[in-house]
Amino acid sequence: MTTEVTRTPSAYLDSAALAARPFDELGLTYEQTYVHLPEQLAAIDWLAARLPAQSRVLDIGSGTGRPTADLLAGVGHHVLGIDVSATMVDLARAQVPAARFEQVDVRTVAYSNGSWNAVCAFFPLLQMNRADLDSTLKRISDWLAPGGYFIFATVPFDAENTPIEWMGHNVTATSYPAEVYLERLRAAGLEILHDQLSTFHPDFPGMGAEEHLFIHARKPGGSAVPAHALAAPYPHPVDYRGPHELTQDGWLGLEARFQREDIAPVVDALAANQHVVDIGGGSGAVVAAITQRLGTCTTVEPHAARIEGMRTLLADGVTVLPGCAEQLPLADACADAAVATWMLHYTDDPRAAVTEMARVVDRTHPQAKVVLVQGSPDNELIGLWNRICAPLAGERPDHQGYLLALAAETLAAHGFQDIALHPVAVRVAFPEPGPQAKAEAAADALADFWHTGHARRDQLRVALLAPLAEHFATGADSLTDNGVMLIARPRRIR
Repeated sequence: MTTEVTRTPSAYLDSAALAARPFDELGLTYEQTYVHLPEQLAAIDWLAARLPAQSRVLDIGSGTGRPTADLLAGVGHHVLGIDVSATMVDLARAQVPAARFEQVDVRTVAYSNGSWNAVCAFFPLLQMNRADLDSTLKRISDWLAPGGYFIFATVPFDAENTPIEWMGHNVTATSYPAEVYLERLRAAGLEILHDQLSTFHPDFPGMGAEEHLFIHARKPGGSAVPAHALAAPYPHPVDYRGPHELTQDGWLGLEARFQREDIAPVVDALAANQHVVDIGGGSGAVVAAITQRLGTCTTVEPHAARIEGMRTLLADGVTVLPGCAEQLPLADACADAAVATWMLHYTDDPRAAVTEMARVVDRTHPQAKVVLVQGSPDNELIGLWNRICAPLAGERPDHQGYLLALAAETLAAHGFQDIALHPVAVRVAFPEPGPQAKAEAAADALADFWHTGHARRDQLRVALLAPLAEHFATGADSLTDNGVMLIARPRRIR
């Protein structure tokens, strides 16, 4: 997208030069002082979890390109950074080649209405008068596509064109109290999803604590479930391939090899909840971790052998109920959260299972959420199964992104419209000595995991050997079984 610059009054040129001067002189010192601002990093992560794949993002006051443009371009979005400082633009172009940067004043640029999926503005609007500030906020709203997000941060105070000293430079600063910014953004047609005041202590000589205001806002409209990179590849299948089979013996043969970094993020997502329902308790690893954090958990499991295996957890505060995901033996709105990890591809009807999860969660609870984990597009195990095993077994390929999108659509239809996707890591370790021994062990474990009792189990094992030997010949000692954590909440407009 090309930036069009309107005719620039000389007053704008003068004020832009004044605004640029401290940043031209500070250069990388500014980045070193503010690049690790926790609330800004959290806001970028929040946005990335919700943006459609390959979104168009405008970063106003892009500075050195870090962290905003760097992180968003790094996950595949098309980022344009604009800044009044020539030094900042030069640094950003050198540091973040995946994004574009232009030296322009936000007051004088012209973009088409609805042209950006997101606009970020981390502290760039402090050196303009209130008339220009109000106008800029309104124009940003116009630039957003329906469903687009505005991530805004500033220093809230009640003054206009006030001389202050900042990072060793004399500047004039303008702002509003926090509640006025919320009013201005609502008046511009945006929904306030989140606002937070925080205190930051810059590590720079002579600087005291700063109060910061962070706002996440959204333009109404747009798709409730936009296409996300973590639900790739697209296009999705038009229907469900049907469930995978999973035997207890096949699972136990692989479970000891898992190095799971997906459980901690799930438990962290549930840390503020009190009544959690887990669907498909399996070995009990996730249930045990939730119970250790919260003191209690209810799990629903259809297989008698796995129910028996979880019996030792009963004394720790776990309730185990027999039942299937498509018809949970629970009352409506009996929990404040429901979680299911690596479960949907074993169900007969994933849409019905997700509908049941939505049913048992009380949407009026302030911490209401549904948490799901399914496979990611870079999952090596699923890639092997699709490439090698599916054709031999006469089955349709697996598509975990389809399941994530189906779950998201179903949850949105039941009032859980704030949907975020986060990558989580899982590895399957093969410590056997040498590539061939690793390949043999992996072929055995995977053939049993996927196809215990299958008439072609041995043929499938043999077919896996060559690609596994090639993989381990690179020096790898594991296969990735990476996932995507979907968190769905009711959207609460502030």
